[in-house]
Amino acid sequence: MNKKIVLLATLFIMAVCNAQDGVNSKGSIYYNIFEKGSKEQQDSLTKEIITDGKVSKNETDLQLYYNLLNYRKLNTEAAAIQKRAIKIHPKGRIARSKEIDAFYKIESLKDKEKKYNAILKKFPIANFPEDGVVYDYLTAALAKEFVTVEQKDKALQYLDNLQEKFWRAQGYIPVAEELLKQGDTTAALPLVKKSIEDALFFVKGTDQSNKAKFAAVGYPGYVQIYAAVLLAKGQYEAALNTLEEARAIVPERKKEFSAGYAKALKNVGRDLEAFTEYSSLYSTGQFNYQTDVEELYVKLNKGQRTGLNDYTEKLKADLKESIKSHLSQIIIEKETPPFKLRNLKGDIVDSKSLIGKVVVLDFWATWCQPCIRSFSGMQKAVTKYANDADVVFLFIDTWERDEAYEQKVKDFIAKNNYSFNVLYDDGKTDSEVAPKFNIQGIPAKFVIDKKGKTRFFLTGSSPYPDYILLELTEMIERAKKG
Repeated sequence: MNKKIVLLATLFIMAVCNAQDGVNSKGSIYYNIFEKGSKEQQDSLTKEIITDGKVSKNETDLQLYYNLLNYRKLNTEAAAIQKRAIKIHPKGRIARSKEIDAFYKIESLKDKEKKYNAILKKFPIANFPEDGVVYDYLTAALAKEFVTVEQKDKALQYLDNLQEKFWRAQGYIPVAEELLKQGDTTAALPLVKKSIEDALFFVKGTDQSNKAKFAAVGYPGYVQIYAAVLLAKGQYEAALNTLEEARAIVPERKKEFSAGYAKALKNVGRDLEAFTEYSSLYSTGQFNYQTDVEELYVKLNKGQRTGLNDYTEKLKADLKESIKSHLSQIIIEKETPPFKLRNLKGDIVDSKSLIGKVVVLDFWATWCQPCIRSFSGMQKAVTKYANDADVVFLFIDTWERDEAYEQKVKDFIAKNNYSFNVLYDDGKTDSEVAPKFNIQGIPAKFVIDKKGKTRFFLTGSSPYPDYILLELTEMIERAKKG
């Protein structure tokens, strides 16, 4: 995780800088090739980078090369460039990145704080005015660790050092959430309020830069956290006012406030509106709100349950029809790349042995939050088809950056009690499989029919378990029919 955090922070900065420099900047061109180019183009560019990395003295170029080689898992070549760059620029960005990497590996909080201060002394922020977010990553990580061990004052002290207004909510919110877990709303709420204020600055502003968009996108989430605290305290009117104001500010994102808004409406006695909101949530596959729908239905019908089952079944039926309609538009029939990958037990799974079965592939990684959010629904699907010999689920772990990824994956699966057959896409038993499937982002799910043809491909995922189950069920049953 540590190296990945550093790399992502640096990539983010460079992406912003490249965007500002224009699409013809070296960074933009190189990133575009690695994201969209052919294998031949990528291999040719890799050779060019390695060659120039041996002679170039330009630190910006060397940093770009180092990041790209790391991203391609060419660790030996990246390390050679790192070593040379540090010798030429001992107080430059790559030297700083190495120290930051060491910071994330330190387990002792006391030693980590010492390392943090050493980095600030050797690589002053003033020397890197465009890199505020790199220091903010460090500061936020340190603050989170202090609040986790209930050293609140230290955590808040470090949060005051955050540099970038567009990013600092990313430091505030994890600390606030930890404080809320500890029951300290007094310390947590000001951090959430600051996050809302910062996001609103960009939501209401005219700035259309990547930084502004990044800051603005978090606004609904911060409001939901604040409203959830008010709701937990029984301050329903205040919560409702907060949510209604937010819905008016970003009307195009109203759905993101629905859960809290429905609860607030219900608790202030606006029953019909609450019923409408809960019904809307239910109709998107959030069946955990069935009790609320039923309670309000009965209340609005003066204690009568007549027609209730028909109502909820109609909502489900409409959802199923919507899913069927959507899948009818994306169904395909194409050859599936073959693969041989080992699972957590070390056994090799050969895709050729799966002909005659419907196979569901789920490409994921331990750092991918959307992947993990979908796992509750995936587990429901795995459980549903557990006794169906014609259906196989394979969870392909890919794009891991942590050196100890194998144990990390095993621990993650065991901790969460997932009954998943996990395969490592790490190039050890086969060339990496994700590129064969032309995957550009995860989670990525494929449903393959009994003849070995890919019938469905989805990137991204709903966070709602019941929706995932319905959608997968429909894809699997269609794949069974060929």
